Amino acid sequence: MIKLKNKEMKNVVILLFALVLITSCGGQKKQEEKEVRNVQLKGEEIPVDTALFRYAYRIRVQGDKAVVFDLHNVDYYYHAFTYPGFKYISSFGKRGEGPEEMISAENIRWGGDNTAWVLDGSKNRLFRYGGIAPGQEPKLEENISLDKAFMRPLDFDLSGADSFVIPDYSGENRFSWADMSGNLLHKSDCIPITDEKQLKESAPAVAQGWRSFISFSPDKKLLVTVTQLGDVLDIYNMENGRHINYKGEDGEPEFHVTSEGYGIPAGRMCYYDVQVTEHYIYAIYDGRKFSDIMKEKEYKQGAKQLRVFDFDGKLRKEYMLDRPITGIYVDEAGHCLWATDVNTDNQIVKYLSLIHI
Repeated sequence: MIKLKNKEMKNVVILLFALVLITSCGGQKKQEEKEVRNVQLKGEEIPVDTALFRYAYRIRVQGDKAVVFDLHNVDYYYHAFTYPGFKYISSFGKRGEGPEEMISAENIRWGGDNTAWVLDGSKNRLFRYGGIAPGQEPKLEENISLDKAFMRPLDFDLSGADSFVIPDYSGENRFSWADMSGNLLHKSDCIPITDEKQLKESAPAVAQGWRSFISFSPDKKLLVTVTQLGDVLDIYNMENGRHINYKGEDGEPEFHVTSEGYGIPAGRMCYYDVQVTEHYIYAIYDGRKFSDIMKEKEYKQGAKQLRVFDFDGKLRKEYMLDRPITGIYVDEAGHCLWATDVNTDNQIVKYLSLIHI
């Protein structure tokens, strides 16, 4: 038996205590990661009182009203409902090539009480509808043409009471900003690609490969983007100029640049939608490789991971959903998630028990 002096024994005890502390901290970290990434949620399908949807792609809520954007409807792109009861009110945004009709709808944003803006990417136009409420008929109140500098807009958001923000698909910048008459105000920021040489040589193709969905919070002065083909989330603070770039394990968008100058997907299908709320950033994430998707016998559109980030870009929680969804609306006050599922007949789905972090 080895006999230790008092000083030596004290050092051994300290060392053992430190090892125990490190081990317990490591275990605690793993437990925290497990709690972040393993929260299961089961959805409830909400039947609506009329068979409207073909491809319910987005859901936007304001007060006691919700509008569902149907990407492939043959008659109208947008359907208004009461919220949270989802009783049908009316439809608007008629599909067609007429001066007040839409060829290719892209998104919808609430612009005030009973008022919403919608985007037609093919026409390069924004439409404002009023009268979106029970007992009223939606009416087209504004029809504005965007400046020719806007290259095939695919998403937009209101950046306040007097301007819009639109992803810049020329590749020159990340965003373009327009006034309420559709005039270009300015451009800002750059695509945060690692290969800056590729951006310089093939800017439009890179912009296509980095297609982003956006959400702007006027209250927080935050503009958030997520990439469709990459595991990238960016947070832009319009007040202090701070930019936070989150790149997850699946990395930047992967794509090939064709001889014609187009960006062709080559990696993964990643983000589908994003929402900035009072407390967090919520984004729906897929992560499947295109090579694996091609092997699936019955491909279902959408994603099953709901990620929750704080305003510093830290992933705080991840919910695993029971089905793939494409559009989200998070009701933080009601602790619930409303989503669109294009793979079923009842395409509105409700998830309960969202936990404040």
